[in-house]
Amino acid sequence: MSPIEISSGISRVFVPATVANVGPGFDCFGFGLEQKGDVVSSKVVRELGVRIATIRGDGGVLPLDTEKNTAGVAARYVWERYHPITEKFGLELEIDKGLSIGSGLGSSAASAVGGAVAAMKALVLEWSLDYDEDLVLEAAIEGEALASGTRHADNVAPALYGGFTVVQSASPPHVARFTPKLPFQVAVVTPEITITTMEARSSLPELVPLKDAAANWANAAAMVLALLHGDAELFARCLEDRVVEPHRATRIDGYEESKRAALNVGVYGCVLGGSGPAMVALAADRIVAERAGMNMARIFQDRGIRADYFISGLSASGARSI
Repeated sequence: MSPIEISSGISRVFVPATVANVGPGFDCFGFGLEQKGDVVSSKVVRELGVRIATIRGDGGVLPLDTEKNTAGVAARYVWERYHPITEKFGLELEIDKGLSIGSGLGSSAASAVGGAVAAMKALVLEWSLDYDEDLVLEAAIEGEALASGTRHADNVAPALYGGFTVVQSASPPHVARFTPKLPFQVAVVTPEITITTMEARSSLPELVPLKDAAANWANAAAMVLALLHGDAELFARCLEDRVVEPHRATRIDGYEESKRAALNVGVYGCVLGGSGPAMVALAADRIVAERAGMNMARIFQDRGIRADYFISGLSASGARSI
């Protein structure tokens, strides 16, 4: 394509909700969900720079300023790496939020991944460049850092790749991805309580007892083994988090009762989704997951807290064009 022409083609990217931490896997474990997610659209324009034209579904909360929006930061990170190709053109984004802010399902990470992928796909569409997956991951981590105050990829990685992911390092990014051999359906309960990632991280202790740290290390290692070998009994034993979740759970009225309601119907286990308030029950099949979701939601509703739930399988592909 001639450098003075643009096609005005639009790239639309769907990015799924994610569950991060997953029991003992603080800042390293995560998996993508089939249901719910954000859509980020991009197109090359003549107005220089990266800008966000509109955001829908956020209730007017999120900023259009690219420097204050995770999608904008991630998209600009990609766009500026291709200077001087992009120096005479700009990138315009539109964001459709399908994930509630502060829900614990990776809302900020979904937007960051969407911005990075949409920018990269615009470059591929307009100038036939090779898709740089490593750059996209790095850009998404940069965007997510805006919301969390630190670089971590436990939501970003599964949002981008799908499946179950283990983040060995965020600086530089090293991510392992696999498809669990243990089948499970996920009941996700979202009580109407808002907890930002930054707030949740500020409540964590800087020092933890060695015995609790050792228990989490053992559970995390055994969980990967259980998922790879399809060992349901081992998986159920490994979902306990003795370091992070006990502190975050204190912010959620009804946490203990909701967790018991899920365990009583025979799920593998119940964990917080990321920093909460979402609560996630992992079940062997959809019937058990439905029972868990309904019972958990009722606990919150009985306390006067609005709570919805949905059932989902794992996202196999992560971010994808639509």
